[in-house]
Amino acid sequence: MKKSSPSLESDASRRHRRKVIGFIIAEASAIGLLLLTGTIAVLVRITDAILAMSINIVTIAAAAAVALIPIILFGITPVIPPRR
Repeated sequence: MKKSSPSLESDASRRHRRKVIGFIIAEASAIGLLLLTGTIAVLVRITDAILAMSINIVTIAAAAAVALIPIILFGITPVIPPRR
């Protein structure tokens, strides 16, 4: 049996750390955009129909991103080929 080398373990932990940091950045950005557009949609009286529709679309897209980012980054596991 082969033992895993320390460099392989550190590579895996570095990849996981980068993935978690990327998740935090993406999720924080999506939540920030959701809060910003949600606040604008609720507090500001928009008379232009196109602008109001654009704000609503961005709000819904941000909410979808907040829900889908964890699924995309952590729910879909890569298929690792078996060792020979």
